[in-house]
Amino acid sequence: MIFNRFAVCKTCLFLAVFLLVLSSACFGNHEEDSWVFNRQGMLKVSQGRFNEAIRDFEKACQLNPFNDTALANLACARNNLGVLLAQQNKYSEAIRQFEAAKAQKPEDLSIRLNLLSILVNLKDSAAVEKEAREISGIRPNDVEIGLKVAAALQKTENTAAAISALQDLAIRVPDDASLHAALGRLHYRCGQLDESAYHLKLSNELHPGDPEVIKSLERLNREASVEGNTSTYTGLHFSLTCPDSFSAKWAEETLNLLEEAYEKVGQQIEFYPTQRSQVLILQTEAFRKVHDLPEWAGGLYDGRIRLPVPAKNTRPAAIKGAIMHEYTHHVIYLLTSGNCPIWLNEGLAQIFENNHENLEQFTNADKTADFASLSEIDRLFRSSPDRQQAAALYQTSLSASARLVEQFTWSRVAEFLEYLGMGYELSRAATESFASEFAEIEKSCLATTRGPQ
Repeated sequence: MIFNRFAVCKTCLFLAVFLLVLSSACFGNHEEDSWVFNRQGMLKVSQGRFNEAIRDFEKACQLNPFNDTALANLACARNNLGVLLAQQNKYSEAIRQFEAAKAQKPEDLSIRLNLLSILVNLKDSAAVEKEAREISGIRPNDVEIGLKVAAALQKTENTAAAISALQDLAIRVPDDASLHAALGRLHYRCGQLDESAYHLKLSNELHPGDPEVIKSLERLNREASVEGNTSTYTGLHFSLTCPDSFSAKWAEETLNLLEEAYEKVGQQIEFYPTQRSQVLILQTEAFRKVHDLPEWAGGLYDGRIRLPVPAKNTRPAAIKGAIMHEYTHHVIYLLTSGNCPIWLNEGLAQIFENNHENLEQFTNADKTADFASLSEIDRLFRSSPDRQQAAALYQTSLSASARLVEQFTWSRVAEFLEYLGMGYELSRAATESFASEFAEIEKSCLATTRGPQ
């Protein structure tokens, strides 16, 4: 029995040696076949037949594991398929393709940035942070890539990670003006005025004359002059800063109103910020001093919710509408990544400012002006309208937005906002959300006001 077992082992060893010699003899054929499959795959990619191309490239790599060209083509085909799947809203399948492409071509930043974009659209903060770290590790000194990574982190409300990533980059690349400008803006959004001023000044020294940086520095100087005597109160979802002359009881009541806004807006728009929202209360005179706004402006959102209050004895209930209005802007900005048309942004904010449960009062309201299109409303909003024109713009935005909600429901409008946040154009977002052409929706929104039935 011992002899027989040993004989079997010898036979297997002989067979293995024979196969090795045979494979060496056939390697040339396999290598040639590998290039044949690679060429077939390239043809199918040019025809948009990505799944078939992927199978050909995989076969090419199996036949010749050293065919780096086929491997790179396989990664590119998977990336192209991932882009196509993302366009079809098949995000989980797109992610699988991007992940596979990344494994096959780990240094390709275009693949990684495509994956990062999908993760941002899905608001997957943990996955975005992980992918962002990996991308930064590949190009640790690339400012352009660093800014893209920071923008992705910010879009998932991970401002702290965005600031940290840019600060690390600034240590390695200390003399880039755009990097310090971005850090200045991020610190400002967090209410960290000293840090913001430091980076904005440094940016201005490195690249003098940038109008946006100069404007930000001027605003910071005005703000610092009125924010010296303030107190900050922290709630569950908000950080509230107000003048020292306002009592703790006043601040507590205001935080309660903010929490109410958090619930009401979140229920309808189906979005709840994960990070504490920053709210700054200024007395009206100080508010006007800091912000160069029309005299009719009742608040401001620029990353922080900013509200003017006439005096310390003004009850919080008196600014409830303004709180609802500006908080709505905050939620819409986060949900759409700033990609929301002004008419819809202002219209939805007014709905919540008044009574979102009674849309009919807005859809049946008398019109004060006629506009040819919704884009015209946006254009006029940007042209610094006077009080009378602004009133007409706000009124039309309100009725148009209310009609949109009334026709398609809050849930569909929330979906529309999500598509805008993914970077979709209005027409495509409308088709995806409402199964209707935007031109038809626009006609309905701007139709002659309905009178009492």
